[in-house]
Amino acid sequence: MKLKYALIGLLAVTGLVWAEDVDDSYAALKEAVDKKDIDAVMKLAPETAKQAAALSTKPQPSDAAAVENWKARVVFGKEVGSYAEYALSAMAATADPAQTVSLVDMLIDVNPKSQYLTNATPYYLAALGKNGGAAKQLAGAEKVLKGSPANEDALYALASGYMASRPAQAQAFATRLTTTMRSKAKPEGVSADDWERKKSQYLGQGYYIAGATAAQTQSWKDCDTNLRAALPYIGSSPGTSGTIYFYLGLANYQLGKLTGDRTKMQEGQKFSEQSAAIAGPMQAQAQRNAALIKQELGAPVVRR
Repeated sequence: MKLKYALIGLLAVTGLVWAEDVDDSYAALKEAVDKKDIDAVMKLAPETAKQAAALSTKPQPSDAAAVENWKARVVFGKEVGSYAEYALSAMAATADPAQTVSLVDMLIDVNPKSQYLTNATPYYLAALGKNGGAAKQLAGAEKVLKGSPANEDALYALASGYMASRPAQAQAFATRLTTTMRSKAKPEGVSADDWERKKSQYLGQGYYIAGATAAQTQSWKDCDTNLRAALPYIGSSPGTSGTIYFYLGLANYQLGKLTGDRTKMQEGQKFSEQSAAIAGPMQAQAQRNAALIKQELGAPVVRR
């Protein structure tokens, strides 16, 4: 194994030679990654990570002469452990669905907070969807979030996945998603353009889901606030704009009725008319809503 001997040769210059099993495991894992041998990576990475963790957590020796050597061993152990995580993540991008699930499950077991989990999560969730359907995908997203609560792909999967069946949970995950995307820095290895596209997509979808699910629970203020925030991101999308305007019309009408604010009711009419002009599942009901609000606003105001 050339890498092993190159490594030992380098360390020998500074007197830091050690005969640890982790040297062999690390060299073998590097070779497996270079060959794109997924089966070998699945076998070697968890054991390499285990050995690296043992090396990096060894206590400081009492002999002062051995401290520098100990420090180098600790650093080396951390680097090897990080590489083992990288190896599992990198292979997940090219493996078949069953292997992808196994690779990422291993990565989560090795380090549920791994920086490399961010890149692996989309492949993991897609593979779970193919192999086990929506239920498996949602369970996988929950598993990712336990160690990485700011993982945007897992948050989006849960927000969209629970939208129809569990609106309150979907709204909570959608709110977490928008909070995360507003403050999260661009991950390493992702281009600025790609990150901005993803950020805009997830902000738009997060606000949309939070607003639409708030309508289902008749939380009209939350509905109005979130859907107005969604408009700059996805307001022109034919697939969602009709729904956004429909719920904005409903929310503003209801808020106006509750507070006696005719201006709000007029906004409800305006949004309903915008929804009525867009072909889609909400069009017919939006037309009826717009007509009813217009009729109600046209009636004489009864003063008591």
